[in-house]
Amino acid sequence: MCADPKPGKPVPFPQIVALTGFMAAGKSTVVRTLGNLLGWISCDLDYEIECREKLRVREIFERHGEPGFRELETDALHTVLESASAPTVIALGGGTFVQPQNADLLRAYRAHVVFLDVAVEQLLHRCRAASARCPDNPRPLAEDADAFYALHAQRLPSYRRAGLIVNAGPKTAEQIAREIVALLRLIPCKR
Repeated sequence: MCADPKPGKPVPFPQIVALTGFMAAGKSTVVRTLGNLLGWISCDLDYEIECREKLRVREIFERHGEPGFRELETDALHTVLESASAPTVIALGGGTFVQPQNADLLRAYRAHVVFLDVAVEQLLHRCRAASARCPDNPRPLAEDADAFYALHAQRLPSYRRAGLIVNAGPKTAEQIAREIVALLRLIPCKR
């Protein structure tokens, strides 16, 4: 997949793997590990949005609300997919794949969507631990366990529509990346 197509032949979509899952599932960490393992481009969608807007995701939510953020998110996803010219792995935001237009967009680009499944109790623990380590970037939903559990339950059916589900809770990023490579039969690019 890394070689340039032959002149005169239609250009196929590059191979794309998109990681989905709830907040603190490890998408940002696994995307870097998977990208390095395969020699593919890696992209964190939330980071792309923050760079474009020059604001943190939580600040965008505060200023524009969720509808405003979701519009920016869909636009950023479209740009990332459209500009992909080589195999790419993308860490989606926790709510990206839940939005039908984004799921449709990923299907249109023939992306392999992988759900990183982690027990909700472990996710809440990770969020609270991250907020304690980095108080300037808190996870507000982690402060209200009931709201956290409710949002997870609401999103879970969408996550389960992913083409591949990986139990990511008890594993390292390296183990998760290797499992994705094996299950999707991905081939690293030659460097």
